[in-house]
Order: sequence, then C-alpha cells, then structure tokens
Amino acid sequence: MEKIRKILEVALNFEKSGQDFYRMNMEKVNQKLAKEIFKYLMNMEASHVKYIQSLIDELKDGKPLLQLQDYSDEMFEKRLQSQALSESTYKSDLADLSIFRMAYLIEKDFVEYYEKAAEKVEDESSKALFITLRDWEKRHAEMIKSLMEKIFEKHSLDLGFYG
Repeated sequence: MEKIRKILEVALNFEKSGQDFYRMNMEKVNQKLAKEIFKYLMNMEASHVKYIQSLIDELKDGKPLLQLQDYSDEMFEKRLQSQALSESTYKSDLADLSIFRMAYLIEKDFVEYYEKAAEKVEDESSKALFITLRDWEKRHAEMIKSLMEKIFEKHSLDLGFYG
C-alpha cells in the first residue's frame, strides 16, 4: 500500500498543478471556446484533486480504496468539441495555440503517468483505478487536441503534429 500511496501523492501534485495551469491561463486565451474548456478542465482537475486526496486519506486509515465514480460529462465534452471557434486574428490564434500545446503536453504527461502507475501495481483494483484516471486524462487531451486542430483548420495549417 505504501507504493500506491506514493503514486497517489505524486498524482495529487500533478492534478493540483493542472488545476492551477487552467486557472492561470483561462483568462489569457482569446477564444471563447478555449475559455469554456479551460474552466471545465480546471473544475475537472479540482474534482480529481478531491478524489485522489480521499484515496490517500483512506489508505492512511487502512481502509480499502473507494470504487471510482466517473466524473466525466460526455455531453458537455461533445458540445464543446462541436462548437466553432470565434473570429479572431491569426496572431491571437497562434498565441492561444502555444497555451493549448502546453495544456496538451500536460494532459499527455498525466496519461503516461497513470499508464505507468497501472503497470507498476499488482493489485487489480489499483490497476483499474489508474487505468480509469488515465482514461479521464485522455479525454482531456482529446479536448485540447480538438482545439488545436480547429485552429490548424481555420488557418490551413494542417502539419500533422498531433496525429
């Protein structure tokens, strides 16, 4: 259980930093759609922080880990992905693209971390926990990737970076 606790403590710090990233950059992005997605992701990361903290607390108390609840809001995610970008300049879209790229890489790092965590634990319920957390982060990465693709499309910049 010590290994799982340490993995969760690192995950907790990752999730907190992700939440802070979205909070700090929500007002920096120009696209209205991006602001909505960043607010959504900030709130999702906050729910991950609470959930992971509750898991750490349970481990400290010697209790078995809680079963996961899926915090995803697929209807919200699909609605955001189907929205068009607002009119903006090429320069402001490029500025947003830099922030989106950082967000995408953060989410990809989370995916990789949870994937490796699942490989390192032997307990099947812990493995399932980390796979579910990985899948949550994959959905976040896909949302960010969708934003980047919309900017590439808008400006005919399909360079195949994130395929």
